[in-house]
Amino acid sequence: MERPAAEVEKGDGLVGFSDNLEYQSGFGNHFSSEAIAGALPRGQNSPLICPFGLYAEQISGTSFTSPRKLNQRSWLYRIKPSVTHEPFWPRTPTHKKLVSEFDGSNTVANPTQLRWKPVEIPDSPTDFIDGLYTICGAGSSFLRHGYAIHMYTANKSMENCAFCNADGDFLIVPQQGRLWITTECGRLQVSPGEIVVLPQGFRFVVDLPDGPSRGYVAEVFGTHFQLPDLGPIGANGLAAARDFLVPTAWFEEGSRPGFTIVQKFGGELFNARQDFSPFNVVAWHGNYVPYKYDLSKFCPYNTVLVDHGDPSINTVLTAPTDKPGVALLDFVIFPPRWLVAEHTFRPPYYHRNCMSEFMGLIYGGYEAKADGFLPGGASLHSCMTPHGPDTKTYEATIARGNDAGPHKITDTMAFMFESFLMPKTCPWALDSPYIDRDYYQCWIGLKSHFSHEKPNAESEVQNGLK
Repeated sequence: MERPAAEVEKGDGLVGFSDNLEYQSGFGNHFSSEAIAGALPRGQNSPLICPFGLYAEQISGTSFTSPRKLNQRSWLYRIKPSVTHEPFWPRTPTHKKLVSEFDGSNTVANPTQLRWKPVEIPDSPTDFIDGLYTICGAGSSFLRHGYAIHMYTANKSMENCAFCNADGDFLIVPQQGRLWITTECGRLQVSPGEIVVLPQGFRFVVDLPDGPSRGYVAEVFGTHFQLPDLGPIGANGLAAARDFLVPTAWFEEGSRPGFTIVQKFGGELFNARQDFSPFNVVAWHGNYVPYKYDLSKFCPYNTVLVDHGDPSINTVLTAPTDKPGVALLDFVIFPPRWLVAEHTFRPPYYHRNCMSEFMGLIYGGYEAKADGFLPGGASLHSCMTPHGPDTKTYEATIARGNDAGPHKITDTMAFMFESFLMPKTCPWALDSPYIDRDYYQCWIGLKSHFSHEKPNAESEVQNGLK
């Protein structure tokens, strides 16, 4: 296929994505796209001979008999089918920092509050696959129930290979450096401040147009992300379906000798060779697709009189369980927003949670941590481990008193992966030179403000008690 004129060769050999990539919008829609008009069959999915001599291939994200409202699958019409490859063999050297089975043999339980400083980008050539490493998780990819939380640092694009995750869906949160992601459904440009979801089984390539890149990845086993129900909020708000973007069909043809498919299966990596690009899909239709979302489009809700709302009101996507209201994994953000509650401690309250919370920071600062929580860093507060604002944040907040007035939090984007499963942590994460051994010190300075004196009438009015 000829490259569009808007694409140019980059100095490092990358083919640049055009600045005006076309997308389709919506969440959970049944999409269709053709790179060549007429490439989609009409009236059926698998005709005896497909238009242009293409092969029909279905990719299923759910069982065939899942309820219609939950069923996810897409039909791909490609130059050669994906089955045309040599047998898989274990990738060597093995990747020793990927986990999909969380048990006592490879991870440990640790209820302590944990925090990591930003990890430096390696000097040696490292692509997205080699730069991916697991921090914590729970459950099992083989049992199709659980999750893993990874981070990545990379400095080079993937070369003559594609990645395929057979274990689960990836939700990628870049923190530094754009990602050019080529998938079987088309191409996505993902910048810091955006997220991308790459569903289980899709083959993809990550190019790094800006060089060094760093970010976070949540992986869910046995389920898929969906928009949360809005309940009493009503029909609108939070993340709007129209703001999710899906790629349009784009394909490569021609010979690619020695092209390698790297498949993650049970947390282990396997290679298989083929002589063509996996991105040879000329047309496709379905509802099982990669997609991206710009976090700046999120419509936050907040309390407008008293108290601090639960973080669930900031849920962008959720991977549910069979138990209503209980998530295998929620993706929650803390975006710029107004704080207006009266007589209220506005930062997050001190808390012990039956859910476990992994936090990251894309840019700016986080309202509950005045020091130490940096862009590219992370923290983990596990089930029933207490956490909340650090000493400096608490003292500064109460010092402002009730005359603080409305305040807008700006230039920030923090997020949280939250799960009801208790995580086990990888030993390399606990032994990392980037772990903050003094994290607990941020709360040690909290002092007692207790007084036996009963508030007088004037102070009760000022504190909203009357």
